[in-house]
Formats: sequence, C-alpha cells, structure tokens
Amino acid sequence: MAHLFVVVYDSDAERKRVEYLIDKWSNRAGGVSKLKGISFMVEAPDVSKLMEELLSKLDPPTEGKVRVYRVEPEDIGSKVTPKVVEIRYTSNEEPAIVAKLLRYVLSKFGAYYVSGEGSVSRYRAYTKKGRLEITVSVEEEDNGTAVDISIEGYGSAVEDMAKKLRRELSLLL
Repeated sequence: MAHLFVVVYDSDAERKRVEYLIDKWSNRAGGVSKLKGISFMVEAPDVSKLMEELLSKLDPPTEGKVRVYRVEPEDIGSKVTPKVVEIRYTSNEEPAIVAKLLRYVLSKFGAYYVSGEGSVSRYRAYTKKGRLEITVSVEEEDNGTAVDISIEGYGSAVEDMAKKLRRELSLLL
C-alpha cells in the first residue's frame, strides 16, 4: 500500500532535512520517491472533468503524465507521540551561577535559547538524529538550587541528548 506524505516546511533548512530523510529512507524502504511535477489535492467526489481539462493542457503524449490516487487522511499523530525525558539535579551553587553553567552546557551541545519566563527557559536543538525542545527550570530551594530539565522530541535524539547532559552535569553540579 502506498502512502502519500504532504510535508509543509517553512525554511530551506527544513526542506533540506526532509530531503535528506527521503534519501535515507529510499535506501531502506525501496518504494520512496519524490514526486516530479506538481502535486495538489482536490476534495470532490468526481474529478473526471478536471482530469479531462488537465490532459488537454499537457503536451502529447499524455499517457502516464497524470496519476490520480484516492487519499484518505490517516491519524498517525495519536500513534506517534514525542518522547520526554526528565532530569533533576540539586546544587549548592547560587541559581544565577547554575543557570549560566546550564546555558554553557546546552550551547556546547548545539541548543539555542528560544524563550524564557521567570526561572524557566526554553531551548531548541537540531541534531543529526532530530529536533529537540528543552525546558530548564532553575529555582532556589531550602537545601540548595533545584535544576529540572525536560527534553522532548522524537526518536533516539531524546535519549542521546539526555545521556550527554547527564554525563556533563554529573561532573559539574
């Protein structure tokens, strides 16, 4: 059974990542190919009139130039959910020092600052294994400074980043 994927991207970097993935999977699955020409969706029960007019616009020979597939949406979003790894540390250092250290460690692993509010900062990282959303909370508590890190993404990228952060932070915090 063939599956049609429609991917909407916002930047050239996203397009390149998707094309790399298509090339990678074409070697694995055997039936992955990028469509040449123009692709569009028509939501109508009968497309024969459109097909007739479309064929009249193409140069001969028209055989094989137009392929029409019946498509129905498949809800894979509920089947594929992001992985989340939580990491917690406590440090004797001041929150400002810990936050600065975390910024350094995250930048070392390719994460960049996206937004922040109060003691919570959000970072994003693009790795060879996928995109990650990282949320960091640094708060002062009675017994020191509490650090909570949440790493969210798909595939092995989440565990890989968690492993790197645990290794690095266990030496520093």
